Amino acid sequence: MAQILFIDPDLTALHGHLRQAKALGHVPIGATAGMRGIEELSRNPGVSLIVSELDLPDGSFEQLFQAVRTSEHYAQVPFLVLSGVVESTRMLRLIARGVEYAAKKPITEDELRFLLGRALKCFADRAQAWGEYPEAMVG
Repeated sequence: MAQILFIDPDLTALHGHLRQAKALGHVPIGATAGMRGIEELSRNPGVSLIVSELDLPDGSFEQLFQAVRTSEHYAQVPFLVLSGVVESTRMLRLIARGVEYAAKKPITEDELRFLLGRALKCFADRAQAWGEYPEAMVG
């Protein structure tokens, strides 16, 4: 199906998300910090969705988000933010800057399944409209 990058410093949450994405037929990729997420993107050019915890221990969420949104290749890839504490003004700023989806943790399996499906549909629609992505990335 799709390559999905999950970034979360909480190993229990990260492994749960990876397990669930794999069970849904996706190819999950995991990272525990924003800079590691950027490294994973450079190694995995077929990523169709990025799911990240907002509060990363190295403070690298902003660097990750900036790198994704300024990348010619990843600028159209949907971004899903998960956070235990959702500060409304911060989330509104992120949405204004291009975060497509946000959810408060803990997140149920059904909620994650729904959000992944919705975000991947967003990616497929963008890919079709822009005609920029190979079919394998949309799949």
